[in-house]
Amino acid sequence: MNHQLEMTIHRFHPDMTDFCRRLLQTPSVNGVHNERALAELIAAQAQTLGLHAQIVGANADRPNVIVSTAENGPTGLLLLGHLDTVPPGDESRWTFPPFSGTAAGGRIYGRGAVDTKGGMAAALYALAALAQNPGSLAAGRAQLICVPDEESGATGTLGIKWLAANGLLDALGAIYAYSGDQIILGHRGLIRYRLVCEGQAVHTGSSEWQDSTAGANAVTAMAALLLELEQIQPPYSTHKYFDRYRTVFTPGTVISGGSSINVVPDRCEALLDIRITPEYDITQVERLLRDSIGKINRHRVKFHYELLNHAPAAISDENAPLFGIVETAVRQVKGIEPERAAAGPANEGYLLIEQGIPTVCGLGPSGANAHSVDEYVEIQGLADAALIFCLTARQLSTLVKG
Repeated sequence: MNHQLEMTIHRFHPDMTDFCRRLLQTPSVNGVHNERALAELIAAQAQTLGLHAQIVGANADRPNVIVSTAENGPTGLLLLGHLDTVPPGDESRWTFPPFSGTAAGGRIYGRGAVDTKGGMAAALYALAALAQNPGSLAAGRAQLICVPDEESGATGTLGIKWLAANGLLDALGAIYAYSGDQIILGHRGLIRYRLVCEGQAVHTGSSEWQDSTAGANAVTAMAALLLELEQIQPPYSTHKYFDRYRTVFTPGTVISGGSSINVVPDRCEALLDIRITPEYDITQVERLLRDSIGKINRHRVKFHYELLNHAPAAISDENAPLFGIVETAVRQVKGIEPERAAAGPANEGYLLIEQGIPTVCGLGPSGANAHSVDEYVEIQGLADAALIFCLTARQLSTLVKG
């Protein structure tokens, strides 16, 4: 282990903790706030720490932040986080207000603490430690990229895809700075649809409805379809690292329909979330969806569907040097043997893998309760993650060709 880097991270730890709290105190809920204020906060702190920072993107209110140990040169390690968060939900259920960034009991509480504001804080200070110890990187530079609009479906339209299209995304390896110490080589994919059922409105007191000569209840027809979809139970995957998972259909995560208590509903919409293993692609999924629709035999009812999101299941080449380097760093810092695995939830890691960048699709400061009440990051976890990032960047830089 490099003791100079370890000592620098130790020295930075109080400031890193304070900066993590400031990130949590800057709300960036997707669909409620834009990410500009948070992007400016990160860029300003990067410059204070002597790092190169720029704010770029297709949407000025929803930009990317690029932080680098040097303005130019090839990138060895690329660290990533996303600026937006999910909503806090019922704030009265939180022990501390979700945007307070409260530090208590060795933890920092707040929405986004592990998903991914804690990881971005650790990554930023990892880059600062590398920059303040000349010679830590044998060649090239390390970078942190903070992207917007991940929580809406991990499409990468404003973030990773835009950066790649503009020549701003290249590295020998990447770590998405979520939470945990597993070596996440990839993840299941996701497919999401909006389902629409069109029926026929009629007065519930009419003789036509009573005698079934007119009217069609779009809500109950949709319910029948959702129950049919719920019966789809594919077997567990046979692919390496995915064998703990199967493709899962979750119908009716959101549903709406009807206009009045005395009118047969003529329209119902429902959302369908599907998590896919490598055995399934969008063609196979749509065949199952069409087959289920075909089983709903109701007069005067029509179904159609709209694709909302699609991210394929993804896995990096497990033989890429990055993964052995990260494993060594985790052993050195935490004294544990890290497990290689794939993640159940999807994230933007697939976009990096598609760009030919081996990616750890989730590793960072320890914590819990992402997308739930009392989300928190451990204060010691910030320092541990920052040091793991430093050691990984240091070793990966030996493979950089100038």
